Formats: sequence, structure tokens, C-alpha cells
Amino acid sequence: MEQPVLGLGLLGFSDPAGARLQAWAALAPAGWPEWRTCDPHVADAWMIAGDAVEVLGRDEVVIRHPHGTDERLTLNRAEVDRPLAFAAPLPEGFASAEFFDAESETSVRQRLQRFEAWLRPLRSQFALGEQLVDRLATYRAGGVVHVSLAGKLLAVIDIQRWQAGLLIPARPVDLSMAEWVHGASLSKEIPSSFIRLPLHRLMWTYAVRTRRDVLPARYREQRLYLRRVPRLPARWFDEFHLILMRELMVRPAHFSQLLERTGWPEPALAHRVGALYHAGGLTTDSESARRAETETRRAMVALQFDHVDRESEVQSHGELSTMGPSSIMRESVHSPLRVSTGKPGLDTAR
Repeated sequence: MEQPVLGLGLLGFSDPAGARLQAWAALAPAGWPEWRTCDPHVADAWMIAGDAVEVLGRDEVVIRHPHGTDERLTLNRAEVDRPLAFAAPLPEGFASAEFFDAESETSVRQRLQRFEAWLRPLRSQFALGEQLVDRLATYRAGGVVHVSLAGKLLAVIDIQRWQAGLLIPARPVDLSMAEWVHGASLSKEIPSSFIRLPLHRLMWTYAVRTRRDVLPARYREQRLYLRRVPRLPARWFDEFHLILMRELMVRPAHFSQLLERTGWPEPALAHRVGALYHAGGLTTDSESARRAETETRRAMVALQFDHVDRESEVQSHGELSTMGPSSIMRESVHSPLRVSTGKPGLDTAR
């Protein structure tokens, strides 16, 4: 069974501490998800240096990030939508049951395993997406798929409406062993206890976290067009997805041309193009892209990216670092992390 690559955001740590955490996180035991540090804006979980935290109120804190700078991020814990933990020592007057010892590999590994348990619904969606990517070509005619194990319904996939329902307690291992039954006469009804998911979200969840190359061969050979901005939460896109969409909005290109224009390694480019493809964002049909151009441009503006200078963006991100860029330093209404605007009693000098 394939395991996902999960994104770990490190906030407030010094470079040596961050490198140590990055190395420990990458040591995934066999059969468990792999953790890679990434831009905190798109991370699946956060580790936060307790000594970089200042308390503003019961739920609001400020994090000094990056370490050693005057940049500060405000985080309202009531808005947090992913697991997090604070590295001891915690600031005076600040209480959290989610803490760990950043100098202990055992403590860090235990915390990551707690993250993995919290993220089981995401891991189950990854497992369902894995099966779907491999099987979808056989279901193009439509119909419904029932995914079951030992007579228990785990998922319903409605190809016509491009939606799925997933049993919330379903485990990734259950989905990997389940039986898939496809037919036009199967019930489309999604039980009320199931979570409803558009298929493009399932496909994206899998494509951005897999180690596999899931880019179809024709997308390496034919000219690529931006068909639409994938209908996903804005914070799910990293800087490189945004750059690619902007590049293709301005000038459609072959895969080889994108390699030249971005300077990115081939696997990294294929991974991000593959994710955009599986989320319905790309096409090789110029007419399909032309018909959707007006809507696509509006969606790009809504991402607050259309004003960015394309050439400077590509040049500044020509190389992909292991830590990733820090898109959270942009003002973003889509993330629980926000650039601090300054509070009384805080040093906000720039």
C-alpha cells in the first residue's frame, strides 16, 4: 500500500534546529507516511518553536518567523485547521497539551505519529485517490462505483456528477483492500454519515502527496493550456503551482519549454503539472482553453496573483529548495497564519 508524503511546516526554529527536525522527520519507518518540510502555508501539520511565541490573548499568539528576523506571524488558534505542536519551553502563561521536546528524536517521532493519527481522514482520501487515478480511465462512460470491504460500504463514486462519498472512519488499509463494483444501475445515494468530496479534490489530494509520476505521456509531448484554476481552497496551491498557472495563462507551452522557462528539475515540474492536470486545471485542447479564458483570468485575479511580475517570479524561484519558499509572508486571507500588523507592547520594528 502506497503511503503519502505529508508536509511539515516549521515555524520559529533556528536553522540548526530546523535542519535537525527536518532530518528526523524524513526518517519514516517502513509502512508509515513520509514527512517533508515545506512552506508552512500549505503544510499538513505545524511544529512551532515555543520560545518564538508571544501570547496576545486566550487564543491569539504571535510567532517570530523566520528565526532571527523582525517578521511576525499572527495565529488565532480557534481558526487552526490542521494539527500543531509547540516545542518546549513554552512562554509563561501559555498552556497547550500539544507540546514536545525538539531536542529528542523520540519525542519528535511520537509527535509525528500523533499528527498521522489526526490526519487519518486525509490519508484515507489519499488511499481512495490512489485507486481512482489507476481506475478512472475505465469509468469514463459514467455510472457509479461502490467501494466495499467484507460487505461494508466504504465509498460511493458518482462519475456523472464527479463526486464521491467516503465513510469517515474508513482506514487507508481498508480502502487498499476493498472491492470496486462499477455499474449504471447502482445507487447514487451517498449515506449521511459519509463525507462528500468532489473528485478533483480527491485526485489533487493524491497527486500532490504521491512519489509516483502521474503525469500522462501526452502532457509531456503536446502543448499545454490552462483550462481553469482548479476549484480548490486557495491555500492548497504552493508558489510553484501559482507560477505554472501564470506561465500558462500568459503563454501556453510544451513541457520541454516549461523546463527551460522555469529552470526547475524535471521531476519537480512533472509533479506539479501532474497535480494541476488531475485537479482539472490543464488541457491539451486549445479551443477548450479559449472558451474558458475569461473565467480563468477572473479566477487568477481572485488568487491575488495576477499582479505579480511573471519574469521576476520565475527567476526568483528558479531553483526548488528543500524547505520551499515562504508564501505565508504574502498577505493572505486564506490562511490562519497572517503577517502581524503590530500590537501594543510588541516590537514590530522592520
